[in-house]
Amino acid sequence: MSEQEGVTDHLVTIIQLIQLARGSGTLTVWRGTGELFEEGVITFVKGQVTQANAGRRKDHAALNWLSTWGRCRYSFSPAVLDEATKQLLAWLAAGVTQPPRPTTPASSQGPPSAIARGSQPGVAAGGRLQEARTSDASYYAVPCPLLPFQQALSLIEQHRLSRAHRQLFLLIDGRRRVLDLAQLMGKEPQVVHQLLSDLEQRGIIQRKGL
Repeated sequence: MSEQEGVTDHLVTIIQLIQLARGSGTLTVWRGTGELFEEGVITFVKGQVTQANAGRRKDHAALNWLSTWGRCRYSFSPAVLDEATKQLLAWLAAGVTQPPRPTTPASSQGPPSAIARGSQPGVAAGGRLQEARTSDASYYAVPCPLLPFQQALSLIEQHRLSRAHRQLFLLIDGRRRVLDLAQLMGKEPQVVHQLLSDLEQRGIIQRKGL
């Protein structure tokens, strides 16, 4: 994987994404044209900012200034292609622009009580209630990757799965539940459930806790 380019509405999200992924490389950003043209450069080593320049601003002053930028173009050139930087490049290519938030281990979180589940509107008694409970429980399953990173991405492309499938796979870390993934992607749990089913059918991931 090589240099990755894109457009963002909030540059700080890209900066935070690189920091979170502990990526190493150079982020070049620019906006405006003619006399309004501005450019900045930030260097990262394992997620840490080691140098920043923006016009006459240097280091902290430059980083603070660039963090206020709204819509702009960016280009990230990796310094090394370690696993962390590869994942970062894949996130950028998939359009992940918000840093995934850490989650608590799935073992410490369980399904809601039967009373809470049964109190949902529109759920009838008997068989339909049991069906709803089964569906709810599935949202607390934890998807885990079954293949090495690059092999999984190649298989996703081979099967011509959507960008959403790719983005979802990049967020799977063996700890996040279906509900966590749905929140990160801004999608309904049932939509993420179907995307996971597509990945599972192709041997890319497996859901635990079902």
